[in-house]
Amino acid sequence: MGSTSNSHSNFLTDPWWAMGQPVEGQCGTCINETATRARAGLLNILSGTTIFIMLAAPELDPIRYVAPFVIFDMVAGATFGLTPLSPAGIFGTVVTRKIRPVWKPIKPKRFAWTLGATLGVCCLTFWVLGWQTWIIAVLGICFLLTWLEAVLGFCVGCWMYSLLVKCEVCEMH
Repeated sequence: MGSTSNSHSNFLTDPWWAMGQPVEGQCGTCINETATRARAGLLNILSGTTIFIMLAAPELDPIRYVAPFVIFDMVAGATFGLTPLSPAGIFGTVVTRKIRPVWKPIKPKRFAWTLGATLGVCCLTFWVLGWQTWIIAVLGICFLLTWLEAVLGFCVGCWMYSLLVKCEVCEMH
C-alpha cells in the first residue's frame, strides 16, 4: 500500500495493525478526520439512544451491553486506528469512503480515544455499583463530546492533548 496521496484513504493500513497511514506532505503518519467524525456521529447516536433508554425504560439495562462495546471500540481505535478492529471506526471508514479525506495527526486522537475508553470504564463501574445518576452524567458528557467532534469537528481530547504536550504538528491542525 505504501504512502497515501492527499486525496485517497486506504481501508486497511499497511501493515493492517498500523495506527494510521503515511501521507506525503502532511503530518507524517495520519488518520482520516472525515472517517473519525463519522465514527463520532455513530457513537453520538449510541450515547443519545442509551440515555433515552435509561430514562424511558431503565429495566432494559443497556449499560451492560453498551459500555463493553464502547470500551472495546475505543481501545481498538487507540491501539490500531479506525480499521480493522474498531466496529465504529469501520463504519466511519465505509460511509466516508468516497469523500476526500482530511488528514490529522494520530497522537491527539489516540489520547482522546483513551479518554473515551476511560469514560466507558466509568460507566461500567457505576453500573456495577448501581449509581444510575452518575451513569447518566457520564453518558451526557459522552453525548456532548461526540456531538462536538461529529458536528463541529472539535475534538476535546485532541485539544487537551495539545495543551498537555507541546506538539508542533498538533498546532498546525
